[in-house]
Amino acid sequence: METEVIYQNQFQKEYFLADSRGKIDIILSNYVTFQHQLSGIEKGIKLDIKVDQDFRFRKERGDLGVRVRTSGYSDPTAREAIRNVELDRAFDENDLEGELEKTSEPDVFRGQIRMLHSMEEDFLIIQAVIEMLTLQDGNTLKDYFACQRNQICLQNVADDKDINVKTIYQKVWRVKSKIRMNAMEKFERKYGRRTA
Repeated sequence: METEVIYQNQFQKEYFLADSRGKIDIILSNYVTFQHQLSGIEKGIKLDIKVDQDFRFRKERGDLGVRVRTSGYSDPTAREAIRNVELDRAFDENDLEGELEKTSEPDVFRGQIRMLHSMEEDFLIIQAVIEMLTLQDGNTLKDYFACQRNQICLQNVADDKDINVKTIYQKVWRVKSKIRMNAMEKFERKYGRRTA
């Protein structure tokens, strides 16, 4: 039986429906925010795991919405904090089986975690390729990403440097093409070659 693929958001869905070139382009287009996106995806998975664990716990207990007072001291805030720490530790140490076995559909979450790790690996590939650029190409890209990060229009940069904005776009396009070419083999080894 094949497990259903559940994406955390549209960004992740588009990423995994893209071919190798598409994945590289998505990373390059979103380079400045990509790690932030990954962090959001991880938080979403953690929330889904907790919700599913709660659902399974209530189901196994036969909880039909009737509250029954149990003996002992109950501190839901402390219990939730401990749970969050345990889940964070499991993610940090990549030791999630104990947490996943508490869910009703561990294979769904295994798939989500595999997708997250795959995206993290892909980002590392692009980072490595960028680090191998020449100093000039690296500076061009660094300046471009700084503009994105600081939400500065490239036209303003062109005006400051007294050059045509098309020149900046051409330089950036050339550098991105080099990155794409150097990363493509690694991506195709990982995801398989396109058959066209």
